[in-house]
Amino acid sequence: MRIKRLLESLAAKPPGPQPTFQSLQFLEALLTIGREAPIGRKRLSEKLGLGEGAVRTLLQRLKAESLIEVIGRGGCVLSEKGRALISELEGKLRDIGSTTLKLPWSHPENYAIIVKGAAHLVRRGLEQRDEAIKAGAKALLVLTYVDGRLLMPGISDITSEKPDFALQLIEELKPESGDVILIAGASHPIEAKRGALAAAQTLL
Repeated sequence: MRIKRLLESLAAKPPGPQPTFQSLQFLEALLTIGREAPIGRKRLSEKLGLGEGAVRTLLQRLKAESLIEVIGRGGCVLSEKGRALISELEGKLRDIGSTTLKLPWSHPENYAIIVKGAAHLVRRGLEQRDEAIKAGAKALLVLTYVDGRLLMPGISDITSEKPDFALQLIEELKPESGDVILIAGASHPIEAKRGALAAAQTLL
């Protein structure tokens, strides 16, 4: 909850003509900076699919919160506070990334994230799907892995009904008991990634 509150406070629009952001965009920015630092504004703009002006404002807010440091022309890196946040986040999320798993749809781009130990927070996955679609995804698969079985919460037991698919998914993604698997499908890789992150954010 602490991470979620921080992301929401970053997204809160201050007075004046400032760009509007979603907390998801700060989550994506922090993960990208943590993975690729040092990273410049232009490269970050490409990675996030945002204009350079919007990225400048986003970075200003992250810097004001002491989550990043700017190192001249080299771009930005996570601060000690930012690294601590990402470390805490990585204790909750496993960012699998693009996947070529055969899924029950034809969307060309698919992105997977595992939320560790969050199976008890998922009812039927409707909240996660709604957030993924709002973020640009076309579809979201929400699965839980409990006691060696892959489940679609409140809907079906995938291990029993589609054992080959369940085995393939478990072997590729290697979930642990209690994990939630989120796979977003979209037309563009940025939309698939955003969809998966938006769904994951509901479980933080």
